[in-house]
Amino acid sequence: MIKVILPILLLVTGCQSFNKKQNVAFSEFQKVLTPRSKLFPINEGTESLLLIRQPKDKYTKLYKLNHKSKKFTLQYDAGQNINYLTRDRSFKNFYFLMDDNGDENYQIYSFDPETKTTQHIFGKAGFKAMPMGFSNQPEFMYLTSNHQNKAQYTAYRLNLKTGELKLLTQSKINIYSGLVDPRGRYIAVSDYLGNNEVRLYLINLKTFKTTKILSKASTVYKPAFFHPTKNELYISTNQNKDFMGCAKVNLNNPSKINWVFSDKNKSISCDYRSESNISFKTISQKGRINVEMYSGVYNKKLNVNFPEKSLIGSFSEVSNSTKAIVKISSANNPGTFYIFDYEQNTKLEPIFDLNISSIKNSEFANSYDFNYKSFDGLKIHGIIYAKKQWVNSDIKRPVILWPHGGPDSYEAHVYHPFFQYWVQNGYVVFAPNFRGSSGYGKTFETLNDKDWGGGHIKDLIYGKKALEKLNYIDSDNIFIVGASFGGYSTLSAITQYPNEFKGAVAIVALANLFTFMESIPKDPTWQNEFKTEVGDPIKDKKLLKERSPYFFADKVQIPLKIYQAENDIRTVKAEMDNFVKQLNKYNIPVEYEVLKNEGHGLSRKESWKKVMQGTIEFLNTQRDI
Repeated sequence: MIKVILPILLLVTGCQSFNKKQNVAFSEFQKVLTPRSKLFPINEGTESLLLIRQPKDKYTKLYKLNHKSKKFTLQYDAGQNINYLTRDRSFKNFYFLMDDNGDENYQIYSFDPETKTTQHIFGKAGFKAMPMGFSNQPEFMYLTSNHQNKAQYTAYRLNLKTGELKLLTQSKINIYSGLVDPRGRYIAVSDYLGNNEVRLYLINLKTFKTTKILSKASTVYKPAFFHPTKNELYISTNQNKDFMGCAKVNLNNPSKINWVFSDKNKSISCDYRSESNISFKTISQKGRINVEMYSGVYNKKLNVNFPEKSLIGSFSEVSNSTKAIVKISSANNPGTFYIFDYEQNTKLEPIFDLNISSIKNSEFANSYDFNYKSFDGLKIHGIIYAKKQWVNSDIKRPVILWPHGGPDSYEAHVYHPFFQYWVQNGYVVFAPNFRGSSGYGKTFETLNDKDWGGGHIKDLIYGKKALEKLNYIDSDNIFIVGASFGGYSTLSAITQYPNEFKGAVAIVALANLFTFMESIPKDPTWQNEFKTEVGDPIKDKKLLKERSPYFFADKVQIPLKIYQAENDIRTVKAEMDNFVKQLNKYNIPVEYEVLKNEGHGLSRKESWKKVMQGTIEFLNTQRDI
């Protein structure tokens, strides 16, 4: 049961304490839409296809949006979530992915927008297939799949007319993703030895020979785009640098790179769209993302009248025109789709506002930078989500401390549905980018390699203590909630520091590093990454045991709730079942809920409701009033 919280403001040690229960219903909040794809314009830009879950839907479906009427028309209901929508370079043929209720074994389907018919193109149950892209020959789809060997991803060319499948690579390299040259000359593919070491190969589509072109220890090489007229490949790399930058390679002499954009304090990536002849420069620093657009390959900067402090994304061209669609959003705005003419620099014309709820954008939380020093003097940057009027108030608010997943990920100043829902219900959210987070340079990102559950947990604790000094923070009601690696961080924090938090919620978490290493997919991409990050279960046995919350279940002293996805292949149900048994063994109370027909990504409406609303209900029962 939820405790009844009376709307009374009490004076405590000279300042006000917040005790009023906020309550924005999930049924209303879900009207703030979160598409799972960008808009793909059809019919000369008067309509678009997209993947989205409407408020009435249980899962994501394929819809058509009429730009004038703002009405959605259902195009395809698969009976479960549809993942990833794309199209070829003709703009006519569409493709999407489906798995089995979140098991991530994707199969490829085609969709005809004129007849609304779908067709299975490639893949089989229990194995994964993913399109890498298309050249200017629409009859060919280039894809990667492990359908012949579950522990190995191999590149193929599929003739969509005849069904002929041509093998492009051998098993010596693992092809998890690739970039197809629009002119049909090459495919650039990356072989992951870990998130911080990625080799770059080039497949010649005339000779079908695969050549390694860039490889260096502790260095990442990822293909960005092929130059439209020159024999050059643009890449993202951190070669001899701490931060990622944009460089180019002459494919006649690919051993040398030439820098295009780099910065010693910022991550920079580049992109180019051959259909519109527009290039992009994306600059990221401390969770703030800025996108610049240029005509041609960085010829002239396009001064489109985008709003200040907004995030520009989901760019898609309208066929046979100079128009494009973008989504403009911010931390306190879920976004609006606009159409504009990129050559004439015309005014942005709104297509559709994703907030169709009664909640005004002005009522959403703002995001604020928060910097502090950790136990060893390392500077840590985090982001606070709170309503503007809270920050200058003496009314004390409860806090959800959110350690992000990944761990090679980070929190940015963007719209987070979970964060915004929790703020709407009275909680400040604090998301620290602890050591090991990406976006802060290679040195920072590798600080938690073979140190899971070590320094980064101390970063969380020091962040909590620094946060407590703010005038609007209720230091007696700080909770920790995390998902995936963040769920592991949550369990590590409450077993290592049993009295620091008021309560905890772990979502699709891992608790035992031994069983985690056994259960992750066997292909080299996964194995290489986690052996680098976690360690070897045999050679590093002592470390893995010391850093596994499973072996310290008896240390849990605060209320704990756990959500587990039934079909999760990353943090599997069997592992969490065993952790809950350990808690029961020591008579430690725990609320355990399994999310049915769900995978690691948590995309079904019922899962969102249980996790978003259920977390608030659980935390409210633990709060001091």
